[in-house]
Amino acid sequence: MEYETPKSKCELCGSEFTGQGMTRHIKSCLKKHLQKKVSKGKPQDLLLLNVADAFNPDYFLYLLLGAKTTLEDLDGFLRDIWLECCGHMSAFSFERYGDEIDMRQKAANVFEIGRKVVYQYDFGSTTELNIRAMGRYHVSMDKKIQIISRNAPPIIPCDHCKSKPAIQICTECAWDGEGWLCEDCAQSHECDEEMFMPVVNSPRTGVCAYDG
Repeated sequence: MEYETPKSKCELCGSEFTGQGMTRHIKSCLKKHLQKKVSKGKPQDLLLLNVADAFNPDYFLYLLLGAKTTLEDLDGFLRDIWLECCGHMSAFSFERYGDEIDMRQKAANVFEIGRKVVYQYDFGSTTELNIRAMGRYHVSMDKKIQIISRNAPPIIPCDHCKSKPAIQICTECAWDGEGWLCEDCAQSHECDEEMFMPVVNSPRTGVCAYDG
């Protein structure tokens, strides 16, 4: 079997699209949704962010967040949904190895439409994300950060049989660029089960102690 990227779901309308299709869909769907939305909350400035793994954009998030939300809030959100394993350090910057942006900064002061912000979690086994603002809106929202869409889990073939999707990663074999194992091949794999980690829907799958 081959690596596959299933269609992902828009949380606003339930429609499913490929990654590129979702980018086009989100803006139009969000505009229609916000026009119809009725809430008792006070309207506020919102930002639509696209968050994607720097090296595999099949892992992505579309987030709507308040413009007054701090980078510290966004850092905590990303850790909770995608990254946290051992309490590693993290940072936002405008360049890959540029100066860190103070996490007390509000989103409105950092994210400009189209400008890339780099986020790194763990400065040893680093997971790097690219974040771009795609639009600004003014409407009420109940949460500081809301998921508009998240990628469906990529289907990654087993390195051994190449015919079934992997559900485990042998971290010992991963050093040699292999180690993705389906259920059957994991049972007969020669390495100790203590070296196994589950395949999870995150760009940090198989890294450090991250198990989702």
